[in-house]
Amino acid sequence: MNDYTICIVGGGACGVAALAELMVQLKMTGVHDKTKVVLIEKGDKVGQGLAFGTDQPGHLLNTQANLMGIHSFEPDHFAGWLETQPDDHKNEVKGDNQLHESYTTRRLYGNYLKEQVRHYLAEAEKIGLEVHIIHDEATDLSPDGEGWEVTLAHGPVLYADHVLLVPGTPKPNNFPEFDGLANYFDFPWPSEPIIDGIPKNAEVAILGSSLSAIDAIMTLTDSGHQGKISLYSLDGLMPRVQPVEGRSYKRKYLTLSRIHQIRRSEWRQPRIKDLFRLFQQEVENYTGAPVDWKATERKGFPAQELLEQDIRIAEDGGDAFINILYDMRYEESQVWDWLSIEEKQRFKKWLGPYWTVTRYGMPLINARRLADLFQKGKLEVNFPMRDVTFDETKQRFLLQFADVWCDEREFLINATGPSKNVEKMQSVLIQNLLKKGIIEAYPVGGIVVDPSKMEVISSKERVKNLYAVGHICNGLLLDVNAVWFNVQCIATLSEHIVKKLQHGDHS
Repeated sequence: MNDYTICIVGGGACGVAALAELMVQLKMTGVHDKTKVVLIEKGDKVGQGLAFGTDQPGHLLNTQANLMGIHSFEPDHFAGWLETQPDDHKNEVKGDNQLHESYTTRRLYGNYLKEQVRHYLAEAEKIGLEVHIIHDEATDLSPDGEGWEVTLAHGPVLYADHVLLVPGTPKPNNFPEFDGLANYFDFPWPSEPIIDGIPKNAEVAILGSSLSAIDAIMTLTDSGHQGKISLYSLDGLMPRVQPVEGRSYKRKYLTLSRIHQIRRSEWRQPRIKDLFRLFQQEVENYTGAPVDWKATERKGFPAQELLEQDIRIAEDGGDAFINILYDMRYEESQVWDWLSIEEKQRFKKWLGPYWTVTRYGMPLINARRLADLFQKGKLEVNFPMRDVTFDETKQRFLLQFADVWCDEREFLINATGPSKNVEKMQSVLIQNLLKKGIIEAYPVGGIVVDPSKMEVISSKERVKNLYAVGHICNGLLLDVNAVWFNVQCIATLSEHIVKKLQHGDHS
């Protein structure tokens, strides 16, 4: 009989990382033989989820291989795994980068995750750790003493001392009026409904112009689509292009040290204008000359023109904006934590779109494919998006953009990306927990957690031993869609849980 049960809700990349990290820490502290780990995944496969279960060759990771390892303190574990793969697997490595800096297909990364699951299940048996995988959907949680009752859609209620929520990326729920329409696709994944449901010569509308929209374009073109593809978004900004090899740069102004000086010398939290001023100094230090900041404006310019410019910049090693932000990746979460709620909201309103397209760029190989579609007249980006409705008589979507323009399209793909607001996340479990006050919406997005241990906090209910990682924490934390960042968070919460178990603390 086990003394403790840990339940992981979600079997995607973060769920696999949590299983691996918990196993290591449980074994190292000697409590593995009195602990049971239960992983609940509603799909029929563990380790893939929607994004990594794709078979499309154009669905690439947007992060280099050396940051995609699922083991804490080993971000290059995936890159090392790639080195051991046969040549036919290495064909899934795309672009001109060295192997450890490459962008692989998501399906190859899914194979890596599946292999890690098999490995750790075998290791669990060797060390005497009881691990159960349940293919079902967790729909609710109810406090039970210091632990939790976990309600499943089809199975019996489970009890767990500690529960970790890693539900992955939820579908958006911003156009519920279109649900049920045969020619509406509410998410780019899985790709099969899009491939099977849209004729190859049809004109297709895609809502959004970010990485999710790029994946939708790749799904269509990989399956032989020949019709015109039109993107509709609020700002018309597509992701910038990641350089094959970014230029090394050591920041001088936009540093934790400089930002902390504001806190200790002026006894206040940093403001967005402080950060932007430091960023301006950093850019001008990088370029070695004053910058015409008005000339850096991207909104309102043709997407094709910007893409061609970004490809040239990527081929040349990136520019100040790209390389400074990428150099800052390991410190940006600390800066975000120092900001007040009001300043976080100002950031998202003023700088958010520019941050997103620069910090989360697309691989060069996909950028070149998009440029080819533009040149052939098969791709366009329309903005600003005003409204979209469905004409029952014509059985077509009406898309209004700019001030007077309106297009008609028979097929519509929602690629606006996952909802930031927890109230709009399409998840039975999340909505039930929100109604009960077990989780609480954070004003900037996602839910409230204690970032020092990733434990859920609620002002409405007494919550203990409930943890969350990933997109569900997207407002309080910053890099929640980056595997390397989530792995760090998982290491933190695993240490917290295991220390409590080690000392027999249920609270």
